[in-house]
Amino acid sequence: MSKPPPPPRSFLFVAKAALITIAASVAFLYVIGSMGGKKPPERAVDEGAPSGAADQSAAPAADVNAACATSAKIAATLKDLAKGEVAAMTIATQPQPMPDYAFDGPDGAPVSLASFKGKTTLLNIWATWCVPCRAEMPALDRLQEAFAGQNFQVVAVNVDTTRLERARAFLAETGVKSLTYYGDPKANIFYEMKQSGKALGLPTTLLIGPDGCQIGLMNGPAAWDSADAKALISRALETPSN
Repeated sequence: MSKPPPPPRSFLFVAKAALITIAASVAFLYVIGSMGGKKPPERAVDEGAPSGAADQSAAPAADVNAACATSAKIAATLKDLAKGEVAAMTIATQPQPMPDYAFDGPDGAPVSLASFKGKTTLLNIWATWCVPCRAEMPALDRLQEAFAGQNFQVVAVNVDTTRLERARAFLAETGVKSLTYYGDPKANIFYEMKQSGKALGLPTTLLIGPDGCQIGLMNGPAAWDSADAKALISRALETPSN
């Protein structure tokens, strides 16, 4: 008697993610609540001075449209490609400028999101205690490898707050070789995203245009090395900037 064919890889990825989501959610609540008593960073209130993202939303629509013209063109071409393995990606109707998030580079030197302006960027926030994050990291590595030499970069920022060597060890153990290590040991980038409504948990991934504006947002894991994901990124890179 012949054996039934094995389920497709994409089905196995989704099934695996579904099974670990509950456990990951519990872990997420536990770790966020036990970060050594740390609280989310509080923003200083200065009624007479601008304050980043809050002022971006209050900026004149004409200024925002001009600043995000390239991302708006890209977003308009992606709506039909947010499907399959990347169906959870919400494409912006009107792209908005991203805050200039700060984190650490591979050598510990400060890096800002603005330093990637000019490239189409996939910003991923992850932690080693987040099981779905660990599952998708090798896929993100393969996505970066697939688009090597093109105007695209995966920026995966680790937000482990203790024993930071675990993150580097994990990347080495899983054979990740195309991603550059970025870290935010205080997890400020996650808290800022959470406060602004971008992040519901981990992983959180944003697709950012070369003009520094948010094109897409995804909460949860994805098979980033899938044909669906590659088609989405390819289309974003094909869209002319003017």
